[in-house]
Amino acid sequence: MPPQNLPSRDSIHRAAAELFVRDGYAGTTVRAIAAAAGCDPALVIRHFGSKEGLFLATVSVSKDLPKILAGPIESLGRELVRFVLRASDTAAAGVYRAMLTASDRPEIKERLRASMHDVFVGPLADRIGGAYPELRARLVAAQFAGLINAYWLVADPVLSCADRPAIVALYGDAIQRLLDSADPPAE
Repeated sequence: MPPQNLPSRDSIHRAAAELFVRDGYAGTTVRAIAAAAGCDPALVIRHFGSKEGLFLATVSVSKDLPKILAGPIESLGRELVRFVLRASDTAAAGVYRAMLTASDRPEIKERLRASMHDVFVGPLADRIGGAYPELRARLVAAQFAGLINAYWLVADPVLSCADRPAIVALYGDAIQRLLDSADPPAE
C-alpha cells in the first residue's frame, strides 16, 4: 500500500523558498528542507533532482521589476532606485541575497545571467534607442545591481541612514543619464 499523506511537491517548494531566503543557499540543506516540509530527504531529491535543481525551481526575481521596467522611460532611473529602497526588507531582497551567495555554482551563475537578460536587459534594450541599446541596458543593470549590493547585501551603514530622497535623486539621475544621453562619438 502506498504511503499516505506525503507532502506534495508544492509543500517542498514552499519550505525551500522560505529556507533559501532566510538562511541562504549554503545555510540551507536538503535535510532542513525535508524537515520543514515533513518528508524524507529522498523525496526532495526525487522531486527536484538536487539541491541546485530545487534552488533554481524555487527562486525568482521580483514580480515588480518588469512592471517598473515597462513604465515611462523618462523616470525609470529614479523608479529603479525607489524599488531598491522600498524592497530592502522584502522577500525580493532575500531571494537576491540567496542567488548571489549561490552564484559560485555554474548552474546558478548561468540562471542569474539568463534572468538578468530576460527580465532586465532584453526588455529595456528593446525600448532604448541609439546605437548601443543593449550596452546601455547592461550598464543600467550594472548600476542597479551595484546599489542592490550596497544596500541589500552589504547594508552600507551610510546608505542605510542617508536621506532617501537624496539617494533617489542622485543615483536615479545617474542611471537616467545612461538612458537619455546621446551616443558617444565614433573614434
